[in-house]
Amino acid sequence: MIKERQLRRGDWIETNGNQIRLAEMWGDYIDWEKRRKGENGWLVKQLKRFNCQKIFDAALGDGCDSIYLIKEGFDVTSNDTDEIFIKKALENAKKHKVQLKIFELDWRELHKKIPEQSFDAVLCLGNSLTCLFGHKSQITALKNFYSILKEKGVLIIDERNYQYLLDNREAILKEKLYPFSHKYLYCGKHIHSKLIELKDDKVRFEFYDERTNKKAYCVGYPFKRGELRQMLEEVGFRNIEQYSDYQLGYNPKADFYTYVYQR
Repeated sequence: MIKERQLRRGDWIETNGNQIRLAEMWGDYIDWEKRRKGENGWLVKQLKRFNCQKIFDAALGDGCDSIYLIKEGFDVTSNDTDEIFIKKALENAKKHKVQLKIFELDWRELHKKIPEQSFDAVLCLGNSLTCLFGHKSQITALKNFYSILKEKGVLIIDERNYQYLLDNREAILKEKLYPFSHKYLYCGKHIHSKLIELKDDKVRFEFYDERTNKKAYCVGYPFKRGELRQMLEEVGFRNIEQYSDYQLGYNPKADFYTYVYQR
């Protein structure tokens, strides 16, 4: 049984070496420019639609979304618990000539450090909630996201379409493929990923850099169809919208689902 805890992105296997390799690969794996092209302005449009200015990016990662939104004129506070990724995000921010405001808080502890109703929007993007194992821990994190939102504030959260992977588990593991379109969140061409473990309560990925032959690994919790939505409703989010690869509605073969909830 996997212990309920918030995994850092670099906590995937055991060593700092894996953390460093994964952080170094991540920018190439997602390809910032292609990610923005695939998104086609969707994120900024949603934030402007709900008149959001003060943003809490709950999953900083390498800085892709925080840096983008700062450059678009938003007031962004970022958060991550992985020192390796924070270091990478700071390096990227320096390159882009922006200043990051960073918290290093476990999502389950946000209420201890951040006052209620502090932000217009909370973002938990990049399939990041998969880092948190256990229903109780996941609910606690979502309650804290709810708490720090202002009235009529918006949570934007996404998830990998794990149900498709689970439904096609045998074929995917046999072929060691991780099927996705390369058009949306994971857009790079030199870093390849494959599923090497796919269970109802755990997925494990291998990342391979074709240029250096280096490998890195990560694990996560695979949300089932409707599971995340149900938890958000349990916490109290209403006016639910579901997007499939940034298109409103449900597509069973989408790469990603993104949910927009208004408090």
